[in-house]
Amino acid sequence: MGRDSKPFRKKLLLAAVRAISRPLVWLLSRVPWNAADPIGRALGMLGYVISKRYRRVAIANLRAAFPEITEANAKYLTKQTFCNFCRAFVEFFIVRRFTQSEINNVIELEGTENTDEALRRGKGGIILTAHFGNWEVLARKLVAQGYPLNVIARNSDDPTMTGIINDIRQSGGYNVMTRDSSVRTSMRCLKANEFVGILPDQNTLGSCVFVEFFGRPAATAAGAAMFAIKTGAAILPAFCSWNPKEKKYHGIIYPALEYKLTGDTDKDAINITAAFTRAIEDEVRKYPSQWLWIHNRWKRAGEAQSCQLTADSFG
Repeated sequence: MGRDSKPFRKKLLLAAVRAISRPLVWLLSRVPWNAADPIGRALGMLGYVISKRYRRVAIANLRAAFPEITEANAKYLTKQTFCNFCRAFVEFFIVRRFTQSEINNVIELEGTENTDEALRRGKGGIILTAHFGNWEVLARKLVAQGYPLNVIARNSDDPTMTGIINDIRQSGGYNVMTRDSSVRTSMRCLKANEFVGILPDQNTLGSCVFVEFFGRPAATAAGAAMFAIKTGAAILPAFCSWNPKEKKYHGIIYPALEYKLTGDTDKDAINITAAFTRAIEDEVRKYPSQWLWIHNRWKRAGEAQSCQLTADSFG
């Protein structure tokens, strides 16, 4: 095939996704909660076997993050990564039909005194999480606890799938903002003393800062830091990890990050971004199989010396 084969294959794939998306959502939304784990494990093992590219990325990332890891353990954690991600994918559709009490049955949450303290300050809060465990279940749990939540999410490549995903998210009671329109909307939400959920643990293609993540420079969006600087909102690291023995999730909201502003916005943004990236790394080290190692987090590491953040780049 010629030069145009790649765009053609992408269009064909998107057409296939569009054709099966609604029947798939209908089917998955009727799966019992207890079946999500075995289904997720089956899909994960299948993905591990057939996805050579992502398997290699995950193993390479684990080797770099944990230099002492054995080959066998790297493969084991990679398999668990695939299984955990697929289980969370299935659960995303299941929880669409859940009531508040049903959400409470599948996740326990500690640290709500920290969210309460943020609201008492009157400047809103940034729920700083990651592609770890099941971040969507965490969002629904926060709403079920009565917290006003807005989340920033990237659109899917397919508009049909984007609409389905956002409808499911908003059925959980939280507002979804696209990255393109998130800055002003997020500022308004924080000033209204609400929470904004951000997942800054993936490689960013736009303006960024480079901070260390597992000892390597990682291109990181500094939006959470800039929001905090401009509004005084607290940054609350929050994570949701799977407990395989209890077959449910454990959510935790940590105390707000502590930092001192120097008046140099660019320097402060870098320091705060480094602080919340360390918080993510600390949690991933506790439960390494629960993070999305198949993502190439360090793809832009070679640009670390040339990429600089300025206050104007934030908007």
